[in-house]
Amino acid sequence: GFSGADLKSLCTDAALGPIRALGSRALDIKAEDVPPISYKHFRMALKGMCPSVAQEDLGAYEEWNGTYGTKNVGERDDDDDSDNNDGLSLTEESDDEEENT
Repeated sequence: GFSGADLKSLCTDAALGPIRALGSRALDIKAEDVPPISYKHFRMALKGMCPSVAQEDLGAYEEWNGTYGTKNVGERDDDDDSDNNDGLSLTEESDDEEENT
């Protein structure tokens, strides 16, 4: 159970990886000469992290997500009316157009 704050910390730590690799040379080089962040930096940062959300707390979050969270693309309930756009469809004519026909 990694939290959003855990992920932010992971990204911050990974972003500092190239600077740490430079050691004391980091003080003497230009910003454009700092090596780019790579997957290796994320792996190294992850090795030093532990999830902060307890396993027993995950059930409550999953229940909340099931009730209030968003659905993945392709996941639908049978009573989902999202295709009819609150009763209107893209092919319906407006009232003005119906009067003119």
